[in-house]
Amino acid sequence: MSFDKDRYFSEIALKEAEKALNENTYPIGAVIVDEDGNLIAKGRNQVHPHQDATAHAEINAIRNSGQAILTAKVNRQKFTIYTSLEPCPMCTGGILFANIKRVVWLLNDDTGFGGYRKIRAANVLNERFDEVDIMEEPYGDLKIRQQELMSKWTGNPNNIVNLRNALT
Repeated sequence: MSFDKDRYFSEIALKEAEKALNENTYPIGAVIVDEDGNLIAKGRNQVHPHQDATAHAEINAIRNSGQAILTAKVNRQKFTIYTSLEPCPMCTGGILFANIKRVVWLLNDDTGFGGYRKIRAANVLNERFDEVDIMEEPYGDLKIRQQELMSKWTGNPNNIVNLRNALT
């Protein structure tokens, strides 16, 4: 039996997304792993619990990696970030500036703020993007689980649509 590390760490990211939904915020989770397969940090969306618009899963994982991410950047180590949803523009910037060399996400975000593919297609920061390998939607079953979390999020009272509707 072979060990599929991409699937293993993607499942951990998905568990973080489930925790985020249980905390009444966007169901997105992320983990950072070094090139030896060591889990460096976890993060999940905490925008609503922390009342912080920048508390996205990927940003929190980068923050939680502390000195390890800076050491990896200096030593040119190749970290991978696994996230349950395509990174938004802010998180894409964080990933590029943290010098993470591989990105794996479970679900493309064509209708939301997914920005990784859009920014890459804009041909800006080409040198940075050219150094990063990406893997989009590698597991159909995990993609479906993330879609289910996103569907549950639409009914959450903290969803921006529901917050706005509550005002009217």
